[in-house]
Amino acid sequence: MEEKVPFYMTYPMQNLYSAELEYEKDMERVRELYPKEISFIQDAVEKHCDKLEYEGSRIYDEVPDTMMMQAEVEKILSSLSLDDMTQEASVQEPQKKLYFEAVAQSYRPCRRANDYLCSVVKILFGNEIYRRRCRHRRCRRFW
Repeated sequence: MEEKVPFYMTYPMQNLYSAELEYEKDMERVRELYPKEISFIQDAVEKHCDKLEYEGSRIYDEVPDTMMMQAEVEKILSSLSLDDMTQEASVQEPQKKLYFEAVAQSYRPCRRANDYLCSVVKILFGNEIYRRRCRHRRCRRFW
C-alpha cells in the first residue's frame, strides 16, 4: 500500500527559500572579510540598490545600459559621506584617517581612468546588481 504524501511535498522546489537563505548567509560570510573601508562603501551601494529594486527596474534589463550604470555610480559617489568614513577611520587608526582625508580632498566625479574610489564603487555596484538579478531570476517564477 502506498503512503500518502502531503500536498505541500508534491510542490516542486519546496526548499527554494532555504536555498536562498543559504546564498545570503554565504554572501554575508564573504563580506565579513572585506576591509572596513570597502564594507562602508558596500553599505552605501546596497542602500542605493534597494531604491532601484522594483519590478521593471533598469537593473533587470536584459543588457544593462552603461550610461545608466555610470549615472548610478555618480549618485552613489555623491551620496557617499567621506566625512563619516574619515570619522570612522580616525577612531580605528590614524593612518586611515589621513588616507581618507586625502581621498576626500582629491575627489572628482569619475572622469579619469585611475580614480580608484570610482573604480571600487563601479565594481561593488556591478556585483550587487548581478546578485540581485540572479535572486530575481531564481525567485520570480514562484511568486
